[in-house]
Amino acid sequence: MFNGLEHLAMRRAIELALGGGKKVFPNPRVGAVILSRSGETISEGFHAFYGGGHAERNALEKAGDVTGCTMVVTLEPCSHHGKTPPCAEAIANAGIRRVVVGLTDPNPLVAGDGIRFLRSRGIEVEVGLFSDEIEKFNEVYLRYITTGRSYLHLKMAGTLDGRSAAEDGSSRWITCRESRRRVHEFRKNSHAILVGGGTAITDDPELTARNVKCAGEDQPVRIILTSKDMPCNLRLFNSPGRTVVATNRRRNLPESVEVWEGIKTPLQLLTRTAEEGLGLVLCEGGGSLAASLLREHLVDRLSIFTAPMLLGSTGFPLAGNLGIHAIGDVLRMENVTVARTGDDILTEGQVVYRAD
Repeated sequence: MFNGLEHLAMRRAIELALGGGKKVFPNPRVGAVILSRSGETISEGFHAFYGGGHAERNALEKAGDVTGCTMVVTLEPCSHHGKTPPCAEAIANAGIRRVVVGLTDPNPLVAGDGIRFLRSRGIEVEVGLFSDEIEKFNEVYLRYITTGRSYLHLKMAGTLDGRSAAEDGSSRWITCRESRRRVHEFRKNSHAILVGGGTAITDDPELTARNVKCAGEDQPVRIILTSKDMPCNLRLFNSPGRTVVATNRRRNLPESVEVWEGIKTPLQLLTRTAEEGLGLVLCEGGGSLAASLLREHLVDRLSIFTAPMLLGSTGFPLAGNLGIHAIGDVLRMENVTVARTGDDILTEGQVVYRAD
């Protein structure tokens, strides 16, 4: 079905697609490679940012004559008019004879139509090369397309005995320097950072990506989901950057703070963030907010930093009430990775919302 040169080309297309980063949302990350009739790479392209040229068109524009050539592309070419004309049409008009697609696009505006169009023009199309890998790095886009909400990454940090803070509420610093740097990488790659009102007041965090290369315009939006009245002297309200308070009613806040009224649930919030172009939301809230997100099956990725220390039963639990009353209802993780970050252990994976 796929020859060796096409395998190599798809590997390269995946590398190219990753260059798009978070700026492509709400579009997917896509890379494309054009092979000559003899299998040599003659052109490459990727989608760099939303509103910019698509990978397929960028590759075609740099290639010259591609009559009889093969295009290898990570995602099904679009077949509809959006901010740019249909890529499937451009491919057919250019004279490409074969297209190797990594993953079909579940977007209802595409959903197989791009492939059907190409085949209707006599172009040979093969689908499914490295589809699992492509699905993984497009998980933010796929979550949005299939549910209409943002992808949620929950970060938690605690002790060996599952405590996130001491009895007096202090938690700085449970994790080591290397773990904290990893969190700043998470922030850099996220569109927004979410905390609850309790965390905003108690910890008074800045919630910016620091000690990593992150330009001012790439800093994540800071969001507080709360029904509480908030003091106006918080660092979140008095430092550069976009700060949002999502709440069920109007609050008295500094003029620099953006207020999203009528937000009563986390799902409403994640729908609003997606509408605002914030596809990947990193939650750094406390145990109550974490539990709420888990109870409502909204956590897509879970990262838990575990420090080699003990706080005992008087400390605050890592997560609040999950509504679990029997071991058969336990939440598990799959596709788990475990790594050292300094003296800490980082466990990551997807939450399984079903009983095994």
